[in-house]
Order: sequence, then C-alpha cells, then structure tokens
Amino acid sequence: MIIEEEDKMRVIDFHTHIDDILYGGDLVEPYSEMVWTPGDIFEWSGYRVSGLKGLFHKLSHHLEVLYIHHRMQFGTKENLARFMERYGVEKSVLLPIAPLTDGLRYLRKVKGDGRFIVFASVSPYDSDKERHLKAQVDGGCVGIKLHPILQNASAEHKGYFEIMELARGYKLPVIFHSGVISYYPAYQWVRYGYGEPRRYEKLISGFRDLRIILAHLGMRQWEQVLDLGRRYDNVYVDGSNQRLSVLKKAVLAFGKERMLFGSDFPASHQSTPIKIGLKLTEGDDDFRERFFYKNALSLLSGVK
Repeated sequence: MIIEEEDKMRVIDFHTHIDDILYGGDLVEPYSEMVWTPGDIFEWSGYRVSGLKGLFHKLSHHLEVLYIHHRMQFGTKENLARFMERYGVEKSVLLPIAPLTDGLRYLRKVKGDGRFIVFASVSPYDSDKERHLKAQVDGGCVGIKLHPILQNASAEHKGYFEIMELARGYKLPVIFHSGVISYYPAYQWVRYGYGEPRRYEKLISGFRDLRIILAHLGMRQWEQVLDLGRRYDNVYVDGSNQRLSVLKKAVLAFGKERMLFGSDFPASHQSTPIKIGLKLTEGDDDFRERFFYKNALSLLSGVK
C-alpha cells in the first residue's frame, strides 16, 4: 500500500530494526527482497492468524522461528529506506538490542540522515551501564530499547531497574518488547515467557514518571497490556504486529494520546500496519494525526 500524494500524511514508524538482532553484528548475506515462508500468513491475515495451539504448538514454534529468521535477513538501512519511500514513512525509530547491537552502531550507520531516529540499548547484565548509556545519549540517542527475551533476563532482573534509574536522569522514554514469541529453534519456554506483559508491572509502578512503551501491545497477551494501560497512565503502546480488533479495544483503554504507529520492520513490510492504522483511525482526522505522527513526536520532544 502506497500513500498517494493527495492523501499525504506525516508518519513516524516508532518500531524498526536493522542488522542482526538475533545473533549480533552485520547481516552476513542480507536479502535484497523478502522471501516467502509459511509464516507469511501471519502478516497476510492482518495479524489475525497468530499461532497454533494444542498439539500443533511445537509446529507453530518452528514456523514462527523460520519466519523471523528469514525476515531479519532483510533488515538493512538501505532496505528500510526503500520501504519508507515506497510507503510514505517520513521517519523511522531504530531500536537496537544490546549486547547484540547498540545505539552507537546505529548512529554511525545513519550519520547525517535525518530520516532516522536512534534509540540506545543497554544489557541488564552490563556492569558498566552508566558509561555505555551516557556514550549513546551523548552521541544522539533519544530513548532506550529493552528486550527481556533477546537479552535473556526477566523483567524483574535488577539490571532493568538500574537502567530505568539512568533513564530517569535523562528523562528518556523506554520501549520494551512485550509478548511471548519464539526466536530460536530450541524450545526455551522460560526465556520466551520473559515477554509476558504482566511481568513489567513492578517496573511500570516503580517509575511512574517515565513514559514506558509496551511494543506490539503484548502480541497474543494483549489483554494483560490493556489491564496495565487502564491502571497506569505512563504506559503507551505501539501497534506493530497487532490486529485491528485489538487496537480498537486499546483505544478504550489508552485513549488516543498513548497509541503509536509501529511496523517492527523487517518483520513487517510497513504497508500492513499502515493499512490497519488507516482503518483504525478512519473518519477521525485528529486521531489519525496523533496515531501516525503527533504521539511519537510528543514522546521525543522533552528529551534532553
């Protein structure tokens, strides 16, 4: 889906990745085009198909891993820029995941390119968090990305509380992955369970002065996120990988001011979440402007 010139609207994609966020470093042989896998039905369905249950749970695990591994091979700055131009995205927020990637690495890759906004990332296991975060913020990072599953740490890990204290000093918004999902072929149910949104409540309640974004609106655990959104006004969500019916419910829990557009590129083409966002905001120009642009801008405007 391409936004026509006469319907031009400003779009900030609050959730994108480049490089190898699964194993670290540059992609060895990045794809020039996305390849098909059976898991593509996930995006084709508008995210209504979201995994198999019961006897087919392990099959669903492997399909999910296959889909993610192939999609991640498309994650280069050049491919993202091409998609942004194709789908009318003005700016994309790049989210590194330490120690696999970090903000300084992303800043070097996009130096001088105003289309990209870069967040920092610090591992909860990092013994020198303060120095590493300062270097990224001084370099130009304007938020923090954390991912308990890929960082292999529960949200209750003391390292995350230390990072949040540092974020408080800089008044940075913090975006967490939320939702149980399989990233690696091994059955690691405990590790994947670190994505359960309810695990974040101690962090959310302990840092009410920080804007905390729960990415993907919890994926299949979206009800947990809606509950958190009703009780804590410092919680925001991005709608990446989430179906329209759930986003409509989220409006009732979060209001129009705490919802953000995100694609999770390269896991998505950007076009699918744009289509869903247009349906979500249909007939409400104010909400459309907030969802696609203004809410993201408000989260970034107060950053030092």
